[in-house]
Amino acid sequence: MLLEPLTCTLPGVGEVAIRIRPQAINLLVGQEEPSYSFDLAGRLIGAFVEGVNYRRGLDNRVLSKWRAPGGERQRRWLTPDQAQAFLVEAYRLAGRAAESLNDPRLAVLLGWDWPALQADAARFAGVYRPVSILPPDQYLALVLQATEGCSYNRCTFCDFYRGRPFRIKGPDELWAHVAAVRAFFGPAIGLRKSLFLADANALVAPMPRLRAWLDVIAETRILPGGSGIYSFMDAFDVHRKSPGEWTELAGRGLRRVYIGMETGDDTLLRWLRKPGNVADVIDAVRLLKRAGIAASVIVMTGIGGDRFAAAHAAGTAAALNAMPLEAGDIIYFSPFVDHSGSEYGRLAAEAGIPALDDAEIVSQEAVIRAGLRFHNPMHPPQCSKYDIREFIY
Repeated sequence: MLLEPLTCTLPGVGEVAIRIRPQAINLLVGQEEPSYSFDLAGRLIGAFVEGVNYRRGLDNRVLSKWRAPGGERQRRWLTPDQAQAFLVEAYRLAGRAAESLNDPRLAVLLGWDWPALQADAARFAGVYRPVSILPPDQYLALVLQATEGCSYNRCTFCDFYRGRPFRIKGPDELWAHVAAVRAFFGPAIGLRKSLFLADANALVAPMPRLRAWLDVIAETRILPGGSGIYSFMDAFDVHRKSPGEWTELAGRGLRRVYIGMETGDDTLLRWLRKPGNVADVIDAVRLLKRAGIAASVIVMTGIGGDRFAAAHAAGTAAALNAMPLEAGDIIYFSPFVDHSGSEYGRLAAEAGIPALDDAEIVSQEAVIRAGLRFHNPMHPPQCSKYDIREFIY
């Protein structure tokens, strides 16, 4: 049911409409834009201004995205000064509208000057270590950092957790973390759609520790209503738990496990210094599916450059075809991004391996997709893009 908006006319702006929804507050200027969305604590979530989509992170970073005239997707992070100016102007408009309408439900939009925004970002940093990455379908998850860092953390292409020792939290520490998370989000917690158990490989924790975490989640009632629990895991660690233990985890709310296969070429995996092999991923997906847990397999298009391109595409399609993937599962195609100064970049330069350009990466994804033959063609898995450059929490 679409709620009737509250409307007012602001000098120099025109008509402003505000809708107070169950999980967000939407502000619209004129007929179409600018438009702004806030959570129920008054934090700006995103905006659409002059054809550009803006997403704000809880750390006050702002990502802008738009379509070029040819339809190509573009993105740019605002500089700190630009982000500050954008946020201050958005809250100036929201504050004027809230004062004009004088509705107590809009009081959360008042008082958000730059010092208040900085203080809120500092509170966020006190609750979380950096939330480095999530799968796209979990960008609105409620993150609980039951672990910090990555249990392996030596893949040449990944720098998400560099300098952060892997650590598994005890149940008392997780309980305190849950309390801090709930206090930080306040009424905005209703916007969160699921619970993501972080960081990179949280499910590697021994079963007694996992059971204790799930007890904390149940006792604190932090799980968003009607949702489930989601998490990353390395394929070579899945067999640390028995089929019965995975079935138990499914019964306690674990809905999907995300596995970074990266490639179906074992030679490339070794060159990337990623442990395990393609057979580990296939076996892991089969084990999870038998337990009633959905799987998401992440493929990195462009990884390995031109030297590995053919074997990467062929092996990846073959590996995906060997998995019992169906509706409810997800295959993510993630264009490889080589960060400046990375170990991958150094090794590729030493080996004389040129990178694929954007068009070649798109073509490689098309080749892999064309080779897919799903286990259940009437109910295939979802195939989606996963651009890590667009992640913001």
